[in-house]
Amino acid sequence: MAGNFVRRVFGGRSRVQGAQVQEQLGALTTAFLDLERQLTQIDAAVAPAREINPNSPAARDWPPLRDRQLQIVGEYLRLTATTDPGARDHTRPPSPAEITACIDAIGALSGDMARFGQVHHNELTSAAGAASLAGHETHQAKVAAHQALSQLDQAPGAARRLRTVDGAARAVREGLPRLDAATTIPQRRREAAAVTAAAQRLHGVLTEAASLPEQADRVIRSVETRMSAVGHRATQMPDALSALLREFSTDCSKDLRDNQRAVDGHLTEARDDIEQARRHVRTDPDVAITDAERARDHLDEAQRAVDQVLDRLRTLRDVRADPAGHERKVRFRLRDAQQFAVNNSLVDDWGSVLDAQGDRIDRAKTTLGRIHPDYWAYWTELRAVDARITEIIDRMRGQLAAK
Repeated sequence: MAGNFVRRVFGGRSRVQGAQVQEQLGALTTAFLDLERQLTQIDAAVAPAREINPNSPAARDWPPLRDRQLQIVGEYLRLTATTDPGARDHTRPPSPAEITACIDAIGALSGDMARFGQVHHNELTSAAGAASLAGHETHQAKVAAHQALSQLDQAPGAARRLRTVDGAARAVREGLPRLDAATTIPQRRREAAAVTAAAQRLHGVLTEAASLPEQADRVIRSVETRMSAVGHRATQMPDALSALLREFSTDCSKDLRDNQRAVDGHLTEARDDIEQARRHVRTDPDVAITDAERARDHLDEAQRAVDQVLDRLRTLRDVRADPAGHERKVRFRLRDAQQFAVNNSLVDDWGSVLDAQGDRIDRAKTTLGRIHPDYWAYWTELRAVDARITEIIDRMRGQLAAK
């Protein structure tokens, strides 16, 4: 095609131009076409790099070279333009100097393009790999989606009516158009991953569909057993709350005043969820499992609220029985930490911090001298001091290891 173009353009001119000009024009065309091939290759390599990061070094450095190429195209077309015999203004033949200058500009740009490829080799290679990976992932995602949808078409009607199956199938169908519409490598990879995950989800729920009624029944029975245990433990709460108020100051349990209402509320919600699960177990076993899991969450909250009350009563009685014993344990750990600082020449760094923990222990003791001792504040502060001592020891050890 290039030869035909040259012959068409220069056929008439060759009769009037000298051999030198004809030879130069042939060399110009050859150099120009070589430059076009080089530009096409680099342009194809820069495109994925720009998709990944529009502000990447290659994407930033390429446009100036592209602009120079466009200028050369304009000059090349001017030099190789034919004269219309019917036109009033005839294009003058190019001079040898003009042709030489254009060939030199093409050579300079070709060299700069080669250097561009060398400088950005790693980025362009990485982008090409990412583009290839995106293409592979897109293909795999579509294959997985069509396989899952085919499995859906062959599934029994009862399985296709399951809400989880319908939701998973909808995610696959909605994901495919988004994948086709993705325009950049990151978008294609992201949408391909979403379609693949949706297809795997659809395959999974279809595979489980046959066993869902049995699975739902098993989950419901498990939650009912748990509900019975939590309910039995909750019967201890009223006596425990009463004991807290009788034996200790109100400050020791004021944060637990709403626990009874919370437990009752969560147990009621759990019972309602289980009843709903029983209604769904035959027609919508997947929904029944969701109902039962929601009931389990309510039981977790009820159990936590019950344990807070029962554990609080046990802890306060333990602290009241031997408050000095709890103090001794923390002071023993403090002395160990102080000795560690002395033995490792860390007193300047940590001596005052450790001394401050001793002051905190002294202040905590003052809560026991009140008319109504606040054993909870005392115990809470000792736990906080103990945790702080542990942190200091860890940091001292880290400091020594870094030396």
